[in-house]
Amino acid sequence: MLTNIKYTFRIYEDLKNATHVKIHLSSCGHYKKHLSTSTTKWHNASSLQAAESKARQISKKYGKGWKRAKCCMK
Repeated sequence: MLTNIKYTFRIYEDLKNATHVKIHLSSCGHYKKHLSTSTTKWHNASSLQAAESKARQISKKYGKGWKRAKCCMK
């Protein structure tokens, strides 16, 4: 059975390790206006708990930690 999952959160991964892993709202302008590049990747999450867990997991690869984006997650 197929279900429509609403992804409320987006997790930003900088594949070049230049910045922290960041959690954005899916309605955030940074997410909506971001152009695809070979050095970035966006992940989906349907809850804040899932987004934080995914951000924690991704950030272990880089050692820079993760945070909620200031632009939309105040």
